[in-house]
Amino acid sequence: MRIKNIGLKNYRNIEAANIDFLDGINILVGENANGKTNAVEAIYQFAQGKSFRTKNSIETISFDKEMCDLSLGFVLDKSDKINKNNSMQIKFYKDKSKKFYYNNIHVKKVIEFIGNFRAVLFTPDHLGLVKGNPETRRRFIDMAISQIKPIYLSYLIDCNRVLIQRNHLLKHIKQTGETEEKLEQFYIWTKKLAKYAAVITRYRGEYAERLKEFVPGFYGGLSNGREEIKLSYVSNINKYNKTFKDFHDFGTCEGLYGEIFSQCIKDEFAAGTTLYGPQRDDLYIEIDDKSARGIASQGQQRSAVLALKLAEGDISKISHGEYPVFLLDDILSELDHTRQKFILKNLSERQVIITCCNSELLNGIDINISKMIKVENGKFM
Repeated sequence: MRIKNIGLKNYRNIEAANIDFLDGINILVGENANGKTNAVEAIYQFAQGKSFRTKNSIETISFDKEMCDLSLGFVLDKSDKINKNNSMQIKFYKDKSKKFYYNNIHVKKVIEFIGNFRAVLFTPDHLGLVKGNPETRRRFIDMAISQIKPIYLSYLIDCNRVLIQRNHLLKHIKQTGETEEKLEQFYIWTKKLAKYAAVITRYRGEYAERLKEFVPGFYGGLSNGREEIKLSYVSNINKYNKTFKDFHDFGTCEGLYGEIFSQCIKDEFAAGTTLYGPQRDDLYIEIDDKSARGIASQGQQRSAVLALKLAEGDISKISHGEYPVFLLDDILSELDHTRQKFILKNLSERQVIITCCNSELLNGIDINISKMIKVENGKFM
């Protein structure tokens, strides 16, 4: 998968731009606040349908403009694809409305838009993935899965909707007491939550098992074999054995969640909230058999995150037969020379778009740069 070009109109500080990219490594170079990250943000919107920097799409529209318009042209490398050349378009409006197009056809649901173009994103914010809260790691897995299995996003939305309704009811029960009508509603929401929780946890657990196949190798290369990393997805249904290999089907997971919810009714009534479920899951990372969240140095955190991102790309390739596009925002200033060389060496045969403030950071790294684009005041040269 390769980007041919992206068009931006009224997007943040970019009034109008059309940027062409080549195979291999493309560098966006320029001082901060000139538009490099804005371009990367725009590209990633085609992979996720939303910005990775803000929840409010209105913030991406240029000041005093009513809408912004993004367009992407990309090529699929797989020979069995009927249409190798593809286009996507996103329009955001000040009234909060959005429009998505794939190959000039209006796509009404974002879950039908996501998955057509795939990308792996690395930003300095991702360095908090190891020591951050569990929600950060769950989000990483959710975003990766949604690109290779777009239907997963609909399950995630449904699960969150049910969880909100169930929590609202639990809070009401705590405040006003139990009634037959409330209990009936509670059991309905609980049954639905067990169903969706099973799907979410099963998908996440399966993805974590795939990560375990690739992450140790990448991490070993980044640490020169001096350290070992281990991953396990910890959920209420596998809390003690830390593996999903015994839970091959959704029915088994749903049954286990049903048992958990039935055993903790009194505790949840007292707490006024849902105490168990996929909103409590976590990706547990160990380095040399110790919790990375507690002891990982900055270098270990960087190596772990890079290994996770490289693994994300390999899993995507296995799922779709071709690599996604790699977007590396300000990665060179965050990594030492050894890690720079390793990650760039392992990104051969992929299209890579890197932003940096100073091209001198590339000195001494033996890589072939396909294109260097200078960015200044929202213009790309």
